[in-house]
Amino acid sequence: MRRRHRDFDINNLDRLSRAELRDLWARELGESPPASLGRDILALGVAYSRQERIHGGIRRSVCNELERLFSRALRPESGEAPAATPAPLPRIGTILVREWEGITHHVTIVADGFVWNGQTHRSLSGIARAITGTSWNGPRFFGMREVNGKKREIGRGA
Repeated sequence: MRRRHRDFDINNLDRLSRAELRDLWARELGESPPASLGRDILALGVAYSRQERIHGGIRRSVCNELERLFSRALRPESGEAPAATPAPLPRIGTILVREWEGITHHVTIVADGFVWNGQTHRSLSGIARAITGTSWNGPRFFGMREVNGKKREIGRGA
């Protein structure tokens, strides 16, 4: 018999199966969890969500301080500014378009990766490699990153 999720508080999440935790995650967070998450991470995510709902989330001032410390930790000892961080991916549902050797390729961003040619892929780099036959930085290939401080030219490789 399947256990009911409301019978468990956050101290009992370790008793749920991975499938039960995935169902609970979807109810608690309103979205399906990434397929790659194991039981421990699923339980932590559900527990954090419940605690955040009861006690509130991290205050903005704490987030700002964490961001400042993180940036400082990434800065090289020489005092140089840290390397540019990658830009976040566009929203789910965004369609990336890239022409390569006369063929236009459309990639849709979905919750668990990227859909290209009807199949879900875990990375843009894998898709870029499948399209070109060579190793590429996926976000750069799809025009989402700058090259040497300059925007990539649209016509490259077409």
